[in-house]
Amino acid sequence: MIQGFGSIPCNIFVPIDHLKPILSDLIAKGRSLEAPRPWLGVNVEEAHERVFVIQVTPKGPAEEAGLKPGDMILTVDGKEVNGLADFYRRLWALGNAGVDVPLSVLQGIRIRDIKVRSIDRYQFLRLKPQKGISL
Repeated sequence: MIQGFGSIPCNIFVPIDHLKPILSDLIAKGRSLEAPRPWLGVNVEEAHERVFVIQVTPKGPAEEAGLKPGDMILTVDGKEVNGLADFYRRLWALGNAGVDVPLSVLQGIRIRDIKVRSIDRYQFLRLKPQKGISL
């Protein structure tokens, strides 16, 4: 949150010290060529050091595993989550895209253990060619 502006919605932040090593890849290929991090298909926000699911990508890994908007993420791999940065550190510490992500979430008044099979976000979002269209 930036003082005087409140929350600023966006898709991605790249810390400046992480940009230089991947800048040429971003310019040439549009993405880093490092191994992809695990992606769940959720938009999450932090409130009072708690992480809440705001949106779930249709047909994404989180939806298939049963996560829903409004869920509060309590743990990743059995370790308590204390804020948004902590959530991503714990998620990324599990390995690259394709790793199973064990979550404990509060859905309504019930705590559920959910395993989400992560994927490579780029592969999920890549556009499929349209058939029958000629240029």
